[in-house]
Amino acid sequence: MLHWIYTAMAAWIAWLLLEELFEEKSWRIQVSLVLILIPLVLRILQIK
Repeated sequence: MLHWIYTAMAAWIAWLLLEELFEEKSWRIQVSLVLILIPLVLRILQIK
């Protein structure tokens, strides 16, 4: 049960980061958002 809650939370945070990524104009902030997003996507896909 906790695993699914953790996965849902990671997916929700990833969704918020994706929205912010496409709204952001500065490429430096976009790069930092992608660096945060990569581990979340890997955890959602259960790769790491």
